[in-house]
This record gives sequence, structure tokens and C-alpha cells, in this order.
Amino acid sequence: MDVNVVYLTLLEFSILVTAAEALSLILNRYRYPSIVGELLTGIALSPYALGGLLNTVLKVDLFSINEYIIFLSEFSVVLLLFASGLEHGLSSLRQGGLMGLIAAVAGAVVPYVIVFEYAVNAGFNPGAASLIALTTAPTSLAVVAGVVEREGLQRHPSTGVLIAAASVDDVVALIMLSLVLMSPKSSSSGMVWELVRIVILWIIFLTASIFIVPRLLNRINEHLVIYASLVVLFGLVVTMTVAGFSAVIAAFIAGVAVAESRVSGRIRESAGALLAIFGSIFFITIGLQMNLETLTSLKVIAQSLAISTLAILAKMAGVYPFAYAKLRNTSHALSVSLGMVPRGEMGLVVASIGLSGGVINQDEYSIALLMVLVTTIIGSITYRRSIR
Repeated sequence: MDVNVVYLTLLEFSILVTAAEALSLILNRYRYPSIVGELLTGIALSPYALGGLLNTVLKVDLFSINEYIIFLSEFSVVLLLFASGLEHGLSSLRQGGLMGLIAAVAGAVVPYVIVFEYAVNAGFNPGAASLIALTTAPTSLAVVAGVVEREGLQRHPSTGVLIAAASVDDVVALIMLSLVLMSPKSSSSGMVWELVRIVILWIIFLTASIFIVPRLLNRINEHLVIYASLVVLFGLVVTMTVAGFSAVIAAFIAGVAVAESRVSGRIRESAGALLAIFGSIFFITIGLQMNLETLTSLKVIAQSLAISTLAILAKMAGVYPFAYAKLRNTSHALSVSLGMVPRGEMGLVVASIGLSGGVINQDEYSIALLMVLVTTIIGSITYRRSIR
């Protein structure tokens, strides 16, 4: 093992997270989500941009996308999804009621269907079209929760439905991701049975985890619960990846299960401490992998703007009718619809899986990343203004 590469990676990691945090602090003054600063930091300091120039000047391969950075990024995304499951719990998933549940499902499925049809007609191959469409399905719960917290909107009538719908549509997107990853060559008739099989497996893993994990953690010495929760997390990740699921899906289920234990508060604090250090590196790495040369292509820019527009309109079209049925108020239903527009961590997870698996190319990856940036910025701004 080259020790110099390890230390260079640790220095790179330190510089990246410090720069991302500094930029996020600046953007937060203007009420932009932190994820925007983290993505922009990665894009700016990537080997394809300023990072490559600094490597040449310093005569050392400091800013690179090596196996250690990829490892830290994968660890980060598992932590992010575990923390997301901890925040969701079962109570958050129940909060929106039947209409909130339907709004979440429609808010994920409608953008997927519309963007998929557009992408196929625009010349994307079906596999790439499916992954790009899937990046538009999930709302960023982190962005939504951040806006609600900063603006003091916890008691607004639309907030309960919004948070519940954003929570559930992550679950819907994860099930859709499972289907896309496990059955890329299935026929149309086989897709239905595959969907049923995946949902059943989901229910089995989720039910078994919720039944076993809280009871296990509740019986363990309080000094061991933090370490035991990591055993639960990575044990479930290994088990579900062997069964064919993605690690991020297993991490989410582990978080939901741990949230039902009496020690969930303490585990949540520890997960928060880990995320304070490692949480941003996944989003930074997403930016690192974007080649700025793709932005010189008018086709890439035009496709990203078209898909961003469709993603915004389709999300609102899917969510609004059911939000109105729940709230019986036009402005509140509109606020919920706009609050569901920002994409984020789950969309980027899908894009990252697609790029690493060779399903999408660099141009298509850039389109997905730009879509996340556009919808996150526009969605967070319009949601705040709709409340006001």
C-alpha cells in the first residue's frame, strides 16, 4: 500500500470538506441549501477543473478520484441513508395519512414516467433513460427539512403533509431503484411480477428489522448501543446486498428499524456527529466526477434544462391534487407541491450508481447533476415565497 496516497487522500478530504463548509456558510446567508455549496465545491476542485490545475502547479496528484475517496463517499452515503431512516421512523411515514401517501407515490411515479418517455424519445437508450428518470423521482428530505427549520415553518398547516410526503416518496424511489437495478432485462409482463417480488422482499426485510432490531438494542448495555447500531447497519447492508438490493436501501431500512428503539435518540446524536465530518464528502464526490467539458455541449445544457422543467412540473402535477384533497386549501396545497420540487441526496445516489455501473455516461451524469442543482435552487426559493 502506498502510504503517500493515503495521506494525500486524507489531506484532499480535509481540504474538500473545509472548502465545502465555507462555501455552504456563505450560501446559507442567502438561504441556499448546503447541498448546493457541496456540489459546487466538488465541481470546482475536480481534476477536470481547478483541482487539475493545482495538481499541475504543485506537481502532486492531490485532487483525484481514487479508491480511498470512493470508499469515503460510499461510507458517507450509507450514513446519510441511515440517518434519513432514523429521522423518518414509522411515525413520519404515517403522518400524512392516506392522501399524503398517495401524494408521495404520485409525486415519485409521475416525474419518472414523464421524464422516461421524454428521454427515450430524445434518443437516450432505455437503461440510461430509466436511471435519469429515476433521479427526478425522490424529493430531498434534507433540503425540505432544512428550509422548514430555518424559516420556522414547523407549525404551518402544510408542513406535516410535506414532511410526510417527502419521507414516503424516498421509500417509493428506493423501491423503484430496486426494481430498476434487479430487473434491467425483464419484459413488460415480467416487470409486474418482479415489482411484486421486490415489494414483498422489502416488507419482509423491513418487518423483520423492525421486529428484531429495537428489541435487541433495548436489551443491550447502554455503553454498547452505539457500536451495536453499527453492527446492525452494516450487517443488514451485507445481508441485503447479497439478496440483490443496493446498500443504500439496506441503510435506510436499518435506520427506520433503529428509530423504533428506546435508544434511538442517542444513536441519532452519534450519527449526527459522524455526518458532521463525513456527510458532505458524498455530495462533493458527486461534483468531483463531473467533467466541466460536458457543459460546453449545447445539447447537454438543453437536455438538462428540459428535464429540469419536466421534473418540476411533473412533481407538482403528481402532488397537488392529493395535497389539496388532504388540506382543502389551494395555497397550502400549492406550498406542499413546491416544497416537493427540490431533488437531492436520493437523486444523486441514483446518478452515482448509474455512472459507476456504466449505465449512464458522463454527459448523462452531468444532465442529472444539473437537474438536481436547478430543482433544488428553484424549489427552495419558490417554496419559501409561496409560504410568505
